[in-house]
Amino acid sequence: MTQMAHSIIGSLLGFTLLAPTQVLAQSADLARENYRQADANGDGVLVEAEFVNFIDLNAADGLGRAARISASGMHGLAFKRVDGDGDGRVTPIELQAMSR
Repeated sequence: MTQMAHSIIGSLLGFTLLAPTQVLAQSADLARENYRQADANGDGVLVEAEFVNFIDLNAADGLGRAARISASGMHGLAFKRVDGDGDGRVTPIELQAMSR
């Protein structure tokens, strides 16, 4: 995964600017690790099954909106919203676009 992808993934969960820097860094590290872990084939993008795993990993770590998505079972809807070009794959850039 490229450095750009790492930085994009770190910002994907809509972290607030008011959070302490150390907390943001730890959250970004967790999100990056969860993305790597969920990307089962290591191609740098997430298909729907990998995205579901990514959301559930983030929910377990208390990151961003993942707990709400996971608890409500709305993984599929979230995937469709994040997959901006509808190609069936979620990229770090698409994740970043959703966090704005």
